[in-house]
Amino acid sequence: MSDRGETNNVLDLKRSLVSALNRTSGVAQDILKSKEYSEKWDSKYINDLPNAAFAVIEKGYSDGKDRRARHLPHHGSGVKSATDNSSVDLSHYRNALARVNQIKSVLGEDSDSTLRKKAASHLERHRAVLQTAKSSFNPIEILIWEECEKLFVTNVKPLLFNDRSEEDTNGKI
Repeated sequence: MSDRGETNNVLDLKRSLVSALNRTSGVAQDILKSKEYSEKWDSKYINDLPNAAFAVIEKGYSDGKDRRARHLPHHGSGVKSATDNSSVDLSHYRNALARVNQIKSVLGEDSDSTLRKKAASHLERHRAVLQTAKSSFNPIEILIWEECEKLFVTNVKPLLFNDRSEEDTNGKI
């Protein structure tokens, strides 16, 4: 067989693989949307979550008053502490990463950017632990984790970098 024939076979194989991956990706997206992996939390469930289940809570929030001042729920109801990594719900952690840039102060005592930076820092701490645990993830959780990594790079990392560069210019580092 000529070199040209081998090249065409390789190209055909690559095209077949890309096509298969695209089909698999669609199946994976369907699975990710299934109830088992992206169970929707209704407002009652979220309102009943303890404060430790949220990435950031605004200054001035007191229990029960204006629950909108608690942002980005990503722990299940069994959470005991905000640093509890075992109670992180991976699908809702992914959603928190996707929405960190959308935080807006409800009470007005914190700036939006301050809340976003605090939330980003909280989510980054979970990321460090979850990265070491990913070897025990099932295939669907691995797909969710890959989305988390992309969202971290695009949404969270810039907030952390900006925060650190501001500190650097103020001589705080």
